[in-house]
Amino acid sequence: MTVSRTKLYFIFLFIGFCTFPRFSALPQEAVSPTIPNPTISTQLENNTNSQASETDTSILIDTLQAIDPESIGLLSEANGGFSSDLWLRSNRTQVESLLLQLPTGVRSRAAHQLLKTLILSSGPPPEKKSDSVDFLELRLETLINLGEFESFLELFGKIPDSAITENIRKLKSNLLLLMGDIESACTLVNNQVREGESPYWQKALFICQLMKGEDARAALTLGLLREQNKGVSIDFIELGGLSLGEIPTLSTPPIPNPLNFALLLGTEERIPDHWLVSGGPSIQRAIAESATIPLTTRLIAGENAAEMGVFSADDVGYLYRLMQFNDEELDNAISEAKRVGGPIGRALLYQASRRPQSIEKRASLLVASWRNSLVTGHGLLTAHVNKKALLSLPVNDQIANFAPQVARALLATDNGDIFGLWLKFLNKKATTDDQLQQALDSIMPIVVVANTTDKTLWKPELAKKWWDSIEDIKISDTVDYAKNSERASRLFAVLEALGYNIGPDGWNLLLSGPKVITAKVPNTGVRYGLHRTAQAEQVGETILFSLLALGEGGPAEAGPVALSLVIRCLRHVGVIQNAQAIALEAVIVSKFQ
Repeated sequence: MTVSRTKLYFIFLFIGFCTFPRFSALPQEAVSPTIPNPTISTQLENNTNSQASETDTSILIDTLQAIDPESIGLLSEANGGFSSDLWLRSNRTQVESLLLQLPTGVRSRAAHQLLKTLILSSGPPPEKKSDSVDFLELRLETLINLGEFESFLELFGKIPDSAITENIRKLKSNLLLLMGDIESACTLVNNQVREGESPYWQKALFICQLMKGEDARAALTLGLLREQNKGVSIDFIELGGLSLGEIPTLSTPPIPNPLNFALLLGTEERIPDHWLVSGGPSIQRAIAESATIPLTTRLIAGENAAEMGVFSADDVGYLYRLMQFNDEELDNAISEAKRVGGPIGRALLYQASRRPQSIEKRASLLVASWRNSLVTGHGLLTAHVNKKALLSLPVNDQIANFAPQVARALLATDNGDIFGLWLKFLNKKATTDDQLQQALDSIMPIVVVANTTDKTLWKPELAKKWWDSIEDIKISDTVDYAKNSERASRLFAVLEALGYNIGPDGWNLLLSGPKVITAKVPNTGVRYGLHRTAQAEQVGETILFSLLALGEGGPAEAGPVALSLVIRCLRHVGVIQNAQAIALEAVIVSKFQ
């Protein structure tokens, strides 16, 4: 059979039209990750507009990825958070385990800030496994444990309704109870009670009924709770009975938690002493902010919460101002503060230093407060609470003898500019005053640790000058070599970790002390994990291991091995500012003068 050239032309034209993609399909190919192998049959199936429209929609839906609620945060690298890849290459199971093990009640502003920033940073979490817990729940729970109430509510507000689990609602209920927002808490509780019979919601319902004065209903609810054997602790049942007047006293010390806290506020029972020792930041903050609790108890909790990084220095100052002292006590504040001691003594010195008086008198009160704080371990708190008063002191000869202590306290508050004036003043006066020169030598290593830009401040010979300046070193028959060696070990370890050379002569100074010392050292597993994750550039896990390595005592109590390892590893993964803050905290609260 023969075919004319004209017919052949139209046949090839038809085949070409059917074989190559139509113009309207080009956007689909640009979006789709794979380009199909077109055939005449598939093209014929897509000839109608409705079919093409359906194809477009399916491809667009397939390629849009829903935001993972677990990755939601408040901070990014641009506004003070960590990079979004902070969990890159991390093991989900290990991260969950580390978060659950972390001490949240560490008396360290630097450690608190590091963990808070980690929790609030946005970024995809480690890959989920079949037995993984909800990462968002874990982070929200950590925020409550840290006492970060506002951050919790802000992060909660960003969570889509579909991702809010019952556990997250429980966490919000706990938070509202700690904040004293009973009305909002009970609205949430009433909504949840209708949906289930969880012991938690039943306990919260009992509290709400008590607060509303519905004693009969509350008694019925407590009776039902007594009959349950699961999820209801004896201390809660006893507190409930005490609240209803069914029992006169408690036989079981109540555990510090949000439900028990809310119940205690409804009784005449005072806050148990062990809560002020073992309670974490959230409990301490809740106590400090509750106007119905005795002021002395609030003051103790407020100082605790501030040292844990969750209560501001201004708030502590406000509690200090609420304390009542007579004129005689204020006139003899230094001796009286020594006698009474503790937070009441610090409040007395705080108030006395704000009275109309000479510059010399004010400086003496501030320095007395600072010296006392170093002995009791409240140095950073005292420096921050007295920040404005310290800044009001003029840099002049009137208070030259107080200059080293004032300068060091200012270092703790990050007031670089004003401190620079004091340092310049000290350098000038030290040329003709041996005592001031010795004092200057004693704070120079701390100046170096606090400085983040000028690396020329440090010279290895400063180690020997510092050693010669510290307490009792000049009196050979009373030298406490063990004490001085311990001080030097911590200071030199921090400086070396920050990249400063101590030199052989500096390290040899430690040979005059004990050859074997006792210090807090992280266990081998923690040290290995910290080394491994830092080497692998796993930022999130490096931070978690660092916090574990510092331990419950934080930088102030960590040994030189732990401090050096943590600072080095954090700097290695780019967490420079936090490493610097830990280093400064470690040396500023030690007795280096």
